[in-house]
Amino acid sequence: MFEIGDEELHNIREQFALFDEDRSGSITINELGNVYEALGHHFTEKELLEMMNDNDLNQDGYITFHEFLSLYKKYIHFKVQEEKLIEAFKICDCDGNKYVTLDELKRIMKEVGENLNEMQIRAMLKEVDMDGDDKINFEEFIELMKSII
Repeated sequence: MFEIGDEELHNIREQFALFDEDRSGSITINELGNVYEALGHHFTEKELLEMMNDNDLNQDGYITFHEFLSLYKKYIHFKVQEEKLIEAFKICDCDGNKYVTLDELKRIMKEVGENLNEMQIRAMLKEVDMDGDDKINFEEFIELMKSII
C-alpha cells in the first residue's frame, strides 16, 4: 500500500543524481532542500536539519540515496498516501460524523462489488474496531484499507 512505484522511484533517483554533482552517491543538507524543491516539496531549514540529523546514519554530514529514499518515504510518500486515505475516509463517512458505521460499511462493500453478507461485514467491522464502539474511526479505517488492498 505504501510502496513507491517504479516511475516515481526513477524520478526520485534522477532528481537525486542531478544534485549529486560529484557523483559520490551522497548530497549535503543544502542539496537535500534543492532535491525536495525539484520534487515539488518545500521544507524549512530547521526541518531539513532535523531530517539530516535523524537520517544521516553515519553522521558524516551527507545523505546517501538510500538514506534519502528512507526520508522520502517517511516525509513525502506516506503523507501523499495518507491524504488519499483521508479522502477515501470522507467518501465512506457519508454523514460526516468522523466514523464509518455498519450501514455505511455495508453500502461501501456493495458499491465496490464485494458481495458480503451482514455477518461477514459485522466480522470485518469487529476485526478493525479496536475501541469496541461498533464504528470505524480514521485509524481503524487505515487498518481496514491495509487488509483489503
